Amino acid sequence: MSTEKPRMTEDELRALPVSVPLVEAGRALCMGRTKAHELARKKQFPCRVLRLGGAYVVPKTELLRVLGYDAPTTALDPEPATP
Repeated sequence: MSTEKPRMTEDELRALPVSVPLVEAGRALCMGRTKAHELARKKQFPCRVLRLGGAYVVPKTELLRVLGYDAPTTALDPEPATP
């Protein structure tokens, strides 16, 4: 039985914090923990990865861009503004 979480829904993606932990960003991109860390160490992760202390994080706006979603109008808006 697999302990890996299923793919993220759009609602889960939109609810992510401004800085997404690397493993959660990897999950959004359908990869496991090991692969996400391997790509981050090799500087080959599909979007920018920041090293904060001993942790890797991914900017939410870049993760959404890679996944083909429109970025929020500001970094603090959970959803794009509607006209």
